[in-house]
Amino acid sequence: MGWGVVIELMLEHDYYAPHMPPVTVRPTDAARFAKSGLLLRQSGALVFVLAENAAEDLPATVELGLEVQNTDVIAVTQGGDWSMVPQLTLMAGTDRAVLEDARAATVPQRPGRQKLAQITAEILPQVPRRLKLRFKAMASHWAYHVIGPGSDDVHIEDPEGAVEFDPLGTVDLPDGTPAHVLRSRAPLPARARPNQRFSLTRPGPFGPRILIPVLPAPQPLFASVPAPDGAGALIQSDIFVSIY
Repeated sequence: MGWGVVIELMLEHDYYAPHMPPVTVRPTDAARFAKSGLLLRQSGALVFVLAENAAEDLPATVELGLEVQNTDVIAVTQGGDWSMVPQLTLMAGTDRAVLEDARAATVPQRPGRQKLAQITAEILPQVPRRLKLRFKAMASHWAYHVIGPGSDDVHIEDPEGAVEFDPLGTVDLPDGTPAHVLRSRAPLPARARPNQRFSLTRPGPFGPRILIPVLPAPQPLFASVPAPDGAGALIQSDIFVSIY
């Protein structure tokens, strides 16, 4: 008895790239899946649906759930949902999908391990399908809260010259400590390993003085805050740094 690949699914996630996101793919109905003569194997970011070579009555579609191994996966995914499971359909002629393309169709999350998405893929007789599913990462405005003497006179420099930061003035932290806030003008995509290398500087008589050569990147936490023009909101990630 031999087995052949009927579906090969490649998973990509911008936040974790080039590594595999912590996601386990399983049939949503394991008993029915096995009864149909199918097997599922996952090797990192590649998922294979196998069928017996002699099988004649394969189901028209398979339904797979992407179970997350930690809740950060949903938090960092654009279109990820804590309460609902987005549905993605890959019928004949559709070999690629992005999560945000199919947010309209959802089903409630069930108790237990949460799902990043649920996939319905059509099986084509005698034609192995090679599919690709991509997840975009959340993007947010990075807001550095600088604490310490002279914090109102600092700047954030991007050696690449691509990202600019706007001073937002001073705010009081929950414990009453004043912090000077500088926020990126444009949203930055979240990454497990960000490539940005921002530095904190202060003007000096002979040019900018570097206070912190490499600033930390934010944790995968996102907050909705009012937009500068007062219309709508933007997504912000807060980072706290101290100078002495």
